[in-house]
Amino acid sequence: METLTSLLPFFLDWLDLIVRWIHIIVGIAWIGTSFYFNWLDSRLDREIDSEDIDGELWSVHSGGFYHINKLKGPPKVFPKELHWFKWEAYTTWISGFALLIIVYYLNAESIMIDKTISDINPFTAIIISLSFLAGSWLVYDFLCKSALIDNKILFSTIGLILATIVSYALTKIYGSRAAYIHVGACLGTIMAANVFHVIIPSQKNMVNAALANKKPDLKKGLSAKTRSIHNNYLTLPVLFIMISAHFPFTYGHEYNWLILAIISVIGASVRHYFNLRNKKKFNVWILPTAALGMICLMLYVSLPKINNNLEKNTFEEINFNEVANIIKYRCGVCHANNPTYEGFEEPPLGIIFDTTQDILKNIKGIKDQSLDSDIMPPGNITGITEVERNILRIWIEKGANINN
Repeated sequence: METLTSLLPFFLDWLDLIVRWIHIIVGIAWIGTSFYFNWLDSRLDREIDSEDIDGELWSVHSGGFYHINKLKGPPKVFPKELHWFKWEAYTTWISGFALLIIVYYLNAESIMIDKTISDINPFTAIIISLSFLAGSWLVYDFLCKSALIDNKILFSTIGLILATIVSYALTKIYGSRAAYIHVGACLGTIMAANVFHVIIPSQKNMVNAALANKKPDLKKGLSAKTRSIHNNYLTLPVLFIMISAHFPFTYGHEYNWLILAIISVIGASVRHYFNLRNKKKFNVWILPTAALGMICLMLYVSLPKINNNLEKNTFEEINFNEVANIIKYRCGVCHANNPTYEGFEEPPLGIIFDTTQDILKNIKGIKDQSLDSDIMPPGNITGITEVERNILRIWIEKGANINN
């Protein structure tokens, strides 16, 4: 039994890797079909003389020619096999939720919760998480069924405001990294639920009506098309959240919720440009404006983060022994060859601070994770203070001298 317990962390690491790999694979497949069919529908040649065909497209790929027709109604002779595009969405959400359990729910104390932000227990954190996932879909679905859906600008504006409120609320409940991931999980839940509750039922209605020689419910078809377009615009913000875990200067920033809102608008704008381009409508101002917005955001976020309460001159000379002690007791309890902090069998990501050379080798990581942002220690579980962070910051800015 003791042997099995000791193997559990390694098993969970492998499970994390495998599920994450699956999530990326099926996510690429889902987003790929979204992009492709949106492009296809926009590029159909509709100026054809046919009673049955609504549009056609010729393409060449991988050594062959393809001729695609979109019918105005159901086929006169139903095919033996009809391809559906749904499991990409389902498996992306299932694998994503599995990752939420493996990475966050099973490590809620250290990964989700930051006691300096909100003093909650793991059970409460998980219940809040599930509530946000379900609540996001319910609110979005309600808005889609309201009269707002007929006003694209108003609907988009209200959607952005609500998403920003959710982002802000989550950053006041969880640690910054967990907050970002939960915003992505909420958006991903909306997208997958769109497929499960609206898009696929509409397609089933269309197929069943065709088989029974009846007219399909056109309202369901229109609703499915609208939800599909919404999913298309949400892809780039969700992809940003997926990769943001590698860039703590985003989710670890003081105004992380605002950064996420701005980047989401930029991402959706870029998607809008390409959607218009697919229809051969060229709004040349969109991409330059998005690029300018990204540059401005980059300059703002990258400004040195120095605590206003402490001037540089406060520390005329930083003694390396003081630096080493801060790292030893605030970081080294986990990042050591033999971690002493409960729950850590091995150093996270293999990073250790046992020797002076270990510290020097990981200076960039210390600066990124603990100084330019405050995501490390996770949930501030070791109680590092702002004074200690600034001592490390000034030591690094003055050249990381180890000889004093």
